[in-house]
This record gives sequence, structure tokens and C-alpha cells, in this order.
Amino acid sequence: MEGLLILGPDDMESWIVRVEQYIAPDFLIGERAAERLTLEDLHIVCGEKPAYSQRDARALHKRQWPEARYESEMDVTDGYSPGKMLEILRLRAKYLNARGATLNNPHIPKRFFAAFRDFEMDARKAAVELRRAARRRMRSIVLGTPALRRNAPAVQRPVVKRRVAPRPVAHPPDKT
Repeated sequence: MEGLLILGPDDMESWIVRVEQYIAPDFLIGERAAERLTLEDLHIVCGEKPAYSQRDARALHKRQWPEARYESEMDVTDGYSPGKMLEILRLRAKYLNARGATLNNPHIPKRFFAAFRDFEMDARKAAVELRRAARRRMRSIVLGTPALRRNAPAVQRPVVKRRVAPRPVAHPPDKT
């Protein structure tokens, strides 16, 4: 490693907005597609039944809910009506889309970093200098970001304890 760059939320805002805009259509597609699922789709995915068991719901929705939620969502004796199961199918479709609509392993282009060249640190320097520079940069990020500044602990200067060599103690001469 030759260089180190520490950026805060405000520094990354323009890049984050571009990524959000890039994946926004994927979320809209997923939402709209999930809402268009029908009982026919449910029957294709889960089979046609007059009522579905908790086992059926778990097989469809996996571990998305805690046990208590699976129980509280039941709308017929010991299970789920086809209408309720269709709701669960739609929730699962939305979840799958949200999971797949993310931008996996996004690469930040090098040109983005050009604006931050003044903040880059030489990583080949001693660790102490890097820690000092990183603390200064982190402090400026925290103080420059209102949401972080509100939650920042009061900064106190560290207490430096210096080692003092023990002073020799004069002992009275031994009278033996």
C-alpha cells in the first residue's frame, strides 16, 4: 500500500447519489412486479391448496420472520388462506428484488478521487504519522458532518503519563 485516503459521508455524497440513481429503476421494477403476482402465480410456486401450513410459509419466505411473526400472520386455523399466502409471496418477491437490485462490488472510478488528492497520505511513512493524520482527517469529517457531529463524544486530549525513574532512597547505615 502506498497511499491512504479517508473520506466521510459528505465527501462520498456525489458518488452515492449516482449509484442510487443507477439502481433505482431495479427497485421500481421489483415493486411493480411483486404487486402483479396473482393467485395463479401462488399456485405455480406453492401448489394450489385451500389453506397453507406454517411449513409452506417458511419454505416460501425462508427465515425472514421470527417464529412469533409466522404465528401472528396466520389467518385461518393453523395456517394461511390463499390470500394471505399471496401477500407472503409478494413480500418474498420484493425481498428478492431488493437483494438482487443492489450494486454488487461497486467500483469507485479513480477520477472520483482526483478532488481529494490533498487528503491522500503516504502510507510508507511511519505508523505514528499515519495515525495522527487519520485522526485529524476523521475529526474534520465528524465536525464537518452535522449528523456525526451531534453524536460525537467530546474530544479530550489524551493524558500522557511519563515514566519517571525511581529516585534512590537513602538508607541509614547498617549497624551490625
